[in-house]
Amino acid sequence: MAKPKRKGSIRYDKQQRGKAQATDAHTGRQPVATARRQPLQSLAPSPVVSLEPLAPLIIRSGRPFDDQAGADAPRFPPPSTLAGCLRTAWARAHGKPFDPELAELAVSGPLLARLDAGGGVRLLAPKPADAHYFGEGTAARCVRAEPRAFEAGCGADLPADLQPVCLSEMVQGKASKGPAWWDWEDLLAFRTGRMLDHKTLSARGWTPPSGDQRTHVAIEAATQAAESGRLFQTEGLDLEPDNPWLEKPEAPRLLLLARCAEPLPAALVHLGGERRLARLHPEPETAWPTPPDTWFKDIHRAGGLTLTLLTPAVFEKGYRPGWLNTRVDDRLTGEPPIAPGVRLQLIAAAVERWQPLSGWDLARQEPRPTRKHVGAGATYWFRLLDTPSPEALAPLWLASLCDLEQDRRDGFGLALPAPWTPSV
Repeated sequence: MAKPKRKGSIRYDKQQRGKAQATDAHTGRQPVATARRQPLQSLAPSPVVSLEPLAPLIIRSGRPFDDQAGADAPRFPPPSTLAGCLRTAWARAHGKPFDPELAELAVSGPLLARLDAGGGVRLLAPKPADAHYFGEGTAARCVRAEPRAFEAGCGADLPADLQPVCLSEMVQGKASKGPAWWDWEDLLAFRTGRMLDHKTLSARGWTPPSGDQRTHVAIEAATQAAESGRLFQTEGLDLEPDNPWLEKPEAPRLLLLARCAEPLPAALVHLGGERRLARLHPEPETAWPTPPDTWFKDIHRAGGLTLTLLTPAVFEKGYRPGWLNTRVDDRLTGEPPIAPGVRLQLIAAAVERWQPLSGWDLARQEPRPTRKHVGAGATYWFRLLDTPSPEALAPLWLASLCDLEQDRRDGFGLALPAPWTPSV
């Protein structure tokens, strides 16, 4: 039986977007149009920057790396990884020492963004934990979960007298898969109560591909030669779309978006493990998301709000912030550090499995303690107490909810506030 003919030789020159490409001699296909960006040398420093990884990102969880441990699954960069990258870039650009004071430079992010064909940056957000997928094919749909009071005779051992988070409609069948990242406008629409079509979410959203797995060999220090039988693997997160000549050329071009307290110039930086390179690109400040015109007025009128995490958070009380430390009507209340005077009462929470994070402390030359993070997408429902003004609510926009100041400086716990009307 004759072997099927190949469609053409595979080319892996992913970074050749900027060069003019003629029709492929093997397939006769034209390359897809890609966005052209301004040369790095001509860009003015900006506090809002994008990072374009030039290779798959290696982000480890801190799990011991020994003979028995396999490769960590690909992970999205945590805020601490981005903060270290941008602080290093700022210190090198300004000739500053790498001392403890450098950690005081505040960083927000990372957020995921898509670069469209016109060069514009379009934001993506993690799927909220109160959105669930059911069905397959044309029957696939996204179902909302929301807080509900217990029915008569029912109860649970939920902490802090929280209400259960239940599906808004009866569903038959098993949970299914869907995009892990949503278009920013879709998230805003979902938070205001609109129903979203699964097909639209999939077309506008993004799901990480399978990890880029690579095999390495250990090097013997004395001889600088490969040690026999000492192989290990790493698995990276590939944000780079396939070469235009390959199948599925419509893959989006993805970037990491961040905001720094100080303007950053264009540069090549190291991001994550193995000193993988990324291109730091200053962006206009308008690239950072801003609230719709009447957003905080809507929250004020609703009498409640949701806070959805856009980056993982670290809380002293595990799943909830430590600043919720006062009880009113048998429910936890408190004031966020970023918005003193805004008293919130916790009604319910939708939180997925915790995430581990550790690392290596370069200053102390020792491993960092493992901490449990609340994953991005976690959603909290609050009732507004004392009816704060829209101006008092404004500081909550993409602000950190973390308890410790250093975690807030590192960009953990960025949250999206949105209007929500309590049932009682």
